[in-house]
Amino acid sequence: MLLSLCFWAGWVGGSVSYAQPTEGGTDGRTAQHLVVLMVPALGFEEVEKWMEGLPEEIQSHIQLAGMTMRTAGRMNWVNNLFTISTGQFAEGPPLWNGYQLRGETIIHPVQKLRQQQEQRSGFLLSAESRPWGYFLGETLKKNQVYTIAFGNSDTRQIMRRMGATIIMDNKGYARGQIDKTILTPAPYEPGGWRTDWNKLSMKLEEIWKIEQPTLAVVELGDLWRIEQTYDKVPKSARISQIYKDKWLREWRNWFMDTTRHIQHNQDGGVSIWIMTPAVSNKAKLRGQLLTPFITWHPEQTGGILSSLTTKQNGVVANVDFLPTLLAYYQLPAPSQAYGQVIQLKETLKPSAQPGSSLFDPFFDHLRYLFAIYRTRRIIISVYLLIMIFLLIATACYWWFSKQYWWARLVQVLIGTVLLSPIYFLWLTPLIQVIGPYKWIVVLFFSAFVTSFVLYQLVSHVWFLTLIGLTNTLIILFDLWRGSIWMRRSFLGYDPLIGARFYGLGNEYAGILLGSSLLAVTGISVWLARNGWLPKRRVKGLLVIFMSVFYLVIIYSMAAPRLGTNAGATIAALLTYGVSFLFLFRLKVSLRYLLPVFGVVMLSMAGLVHLHLQGEHTHIGSFVVAAQNGDLKTIQEVISRKLAMNWRLIKVSLWGKLFTTALMVMGLVSFRLRRQPLYRYYEDMAQHNLWMTGFRTMIVGALIILMANDSGIVAAATTIIFLAFPFIFLRFNRHSIRADSTSSGLA
Repeated sequence: MLLSLCFWAGWVGGSVSYAQPTEGGTDGRTAQHLVVLMVPALGFEEVEKWMEGLPEEIQSHIQLAGMTMRTAGRMNWVNNLFTISTGQFAEGPPLWNGYQLRGETIIHPVQKLRQQQEQRSGFLLSAESRPWGYFLGETLKKNQVYTIAFGNSDTRQIMRRMGATIIMDNKGYARGQIDKTILTPAPYEPGGWRTDWNKLSMKLEEIWKIEQPTLAVVELGDLWRIEQTYDKVPKSARISQIYKDKWLREWRNWFMDTTRHIQHNQDGGVSIWIMTPAVSNKAKLRGQLLTPFITWHPEQTGGILSSLTTKQNGVVANVDFLPTLLAYYQLPAPSQAYGQVIQLKETLKPSAQPGSSLFDPFFDHLRYLFAIYRTRRIIISVYLLIMIFLLIATACYWWFSKQYWWARLVQVLIGTVLLSPIYFLWLTPLIQVIGPYKWIVVLFFSAFVTSFVLYQLVSHVWFLTLIGLTNTLIILFDLWRGSIWMRRSFLGYDPLIGARFYGLGNEYAGILLGSSLLAVTGISVWLARNGWLPKRRVKGLLVIFMSVFYLVIIYSMAAPRLGTNAGATIAALLTYGVSFLFLFRLKVSLRYLLPVFGVVMLSMAGLVHLHLQGEHTHIGSFVVAAQNGDLKTIQEVISRKLAMNWRLIKVSLWGKLFTTALMVMGLVSFRLRRQPLYRYYEDMAQHNLWMTGFRTMIVGALIILMANDSGIVAAATTIIFLAFPFIFLRFNRHSIRADSTSSGLA
């Protein structure tokens, strides 16, 4: 029972995990010195230019990934820095800063912020539940890791000092020199200051000679100063780019000198990491919302990084930074850490063309990701508006038209809508060569041609049935091969947002649920129309088919290496159970309910076992939290998911599609009841079977709405496989007659 309750609780699908470091840090090395170069306003455009001049002997020891910027609030440098420093999705105060006191003491206003939070909450919080109650620097201090911060991003007008946040303890204290120690005056350059590379090298050498192990966080604020100086000045883009290119060359030269010095001295205990809490404003405008994360060590093999949080090559999460840094020092991550240790996923291949970078394929892949994200909002919005328009237009045509001359065209258009999710899986790469509006035209044209051909070849029953089967089987095929199509589909999940990185997204979860029910309903109607359904043997074969079909879908939704979608799994279990009850007209009694309840409980227990014994998943992490009585984590995840769902219901087009579909079906049903004349146009032998399937879909849409964090999205994609077939059958002279109550599967 406890397992089933834990699995039921897993519907919130939180991203809590319990990171375990690999033996000996990230690759078995003995950790000595780590330098983290924090470069505000650094984007992949700058990184690509910076790496162009790096010799292959250095590139071959670089590991690289894009890091997400998801936080508990908006995507900005403060929230991202708090998320990185705490290992949890956090939200920092807008006026956050570090302040240099006497000597090497740095203070951050943590206590003041906690007092403000307590006042806003209206009661005193316990030490365990206070916001920002844990910081990375606290663990490092307790384990005698010498930490120090250098540098800042000050401009002439604003003092901005970010780097020391990573190493401050729970009281807000840190060690370092975040004043002008490693800077030199530059009155004719942006911000009036620039990094003094010689001073920086001397400071690092001093620390390495005296202390061990060490962590030095160096804030290189030169790009930030350039951006803040010129971004708001008209027609200054070229000047800004000149300064950026100049600084990137200086930084590259220092990096080459430093790494060669380390290699020459055979100092295998020094690693350099490069990261940023915020990309440039230009990168934000272009939708390039992955921050660079780069590591270098003289003994490591160059390549592309990943983690079990994302399970995607070249993409890691910001919450992975904390467990990875602790693993470098062979320290375990705290229980409240969400992320996993970042690891090498793919080694570099020698460049085929002379002069090209070893990482050129990776940068090409990133440009593809950025193109998807940049155009996704436009494509999804236009797509949903078209579906809403077609719902209303087809219903109005049926309502007011006396002649059904265009009925076939309307039915082909409905087939186009129902087939479009398949082409969303296949056509995404075209966005690299055509614009979003042309892409939508290609999408609907491809779906229309397929719908037209299918409409000419088969009957109306098989038209809907094959559409349902095709959607179901193609989605299952993609899941079983690692969601290769889905992870890059506009209807899939988005690695730049970071809400889901793998498995079955909510959009396709709803499509899978709705299309599978449409397929089963269509097969039942076809069997009944041919007079085979009343036969006991045929009915038994149908039960076997439905059982196997549904179990494969449920397993694919839930398995840790497949769908990993707890909300969709619960919705499918309950909805498919209702499908059996409705379709075979089983009486609601203990005789039928107890076996169904037993099957559901056994299924839940088995799926929980899969997630606990297999590799890391967010479902398994949530179940562990539930078993350990981590009420704070459970409450946080549930509240976050409910808030997200409510916000989407209020403001998203998915919510409008869902309500429009329900209203259209309600009005059409009302017209059929109030206008007996329409019954003369109805001639469907198995009307009740269609309506049984539609009622099951309504139940499924409502369950998946409540059982998922973005439930309105899944409910809307489920409902399209109800609303459009419902209207399709209104145009079919052989599909709307009200049969006697004796028809069906009873």
